Amino acid sequence: MTPPPAAAQRAASVRATRAPSPRVGAKRPPLRILEPRPRGRGRGRLLRLMSATVVVGSLLAVVIAHSMLAQGQVRLTAAQAQMSAEQAVHRQLLAAVAEAENPAQIVREAKKLNLVPPRYVTQLPAVPLTTPIGQTTTPTTVPTGTSSSNSSANTSTAAGQSAAAGR
Repeated sequence: MTPPPAAAQRAASVRATRAPSPRVGAKRPPLRILEPRPRGRGRGRLLRLMSATVVVGSLLAVVIAHSMLAQGQVRLTAAQAQMSAEQAVHRQLLAAVAEAENPAQIVREAKKLNLVPPRYVTQLPAVPLTTPIGQTTTPTTVPTGTSSSNSSANTSTAAGQSAAAGR
């Protein structure tokens, strides 16, 4: 089957009116309806630059905050070590004070210094903090070696003590 003569003529006329292929001839400039906006590319660059700046800045802020936290932890560790050392010294000093306050230790030191026990021991009364300063209470005196139930010794020494306090 051959094509009708009219269709063959039409195909030949279309081929004849067609321009040569652009690949073969000179290059044509690209077709444009509007000129490109030069500011469009600058905005994209600016947006990318701002995004990168924000990301780098936030990472830098995280690094700085982390280093500050680490420095605080180092200072805290040093302070805790110093505090535990001071607590150990405090415990040793408390033990030394408790040993020095021991009555047996006091008597031993007094004997080393050739001190003698007193004849009378004066017991000071307990005074509440609400008592005015001008108000006085009488101390009781107990001779060493006797019990506090001996009232005659208490009255005689109390009179001597009040006379001595009046001087």
